[in-house]
Amino acid sequence: MAAEWKQGLFNCCGDCGICCCGTFCDCCLVYQNADNLGKSGLLCCLLACMIPCVPTMILRNEARERWGIQGSTGGDFCASVCCYPCVDCQTAVEIKERGAQN
Repeated sequence: MAAEWKQGLFNCCGDCGICCCGTFCDCCLVYQNADNLGKSGLLCCLLACMIPCVPTMILRNEARERWGIQGSTGGDFCASVCCYPCVDCQTAVEIKERGAQN
């Protein structure tokens, strides 16, 4: 059975620190998410400065697959294109909540 996201996509204020970081310095949050998932934070941050939805989608997909969260690559793509800061916040909360468990 697939797991659920710990925080809804539009519940950015569920964790105010992450929400502020995603709102005021989204590239920093992308860097942090990538680094916490064992990916190149610098590369993802640079890519986020040019095409923000691409690293967001990749990191969301990585988190979803790592923790068996329900969804699809197409869903990750649509969410990332429509509201990448919300996706970055959701991914960061997931890493914070589940990262300590693994």
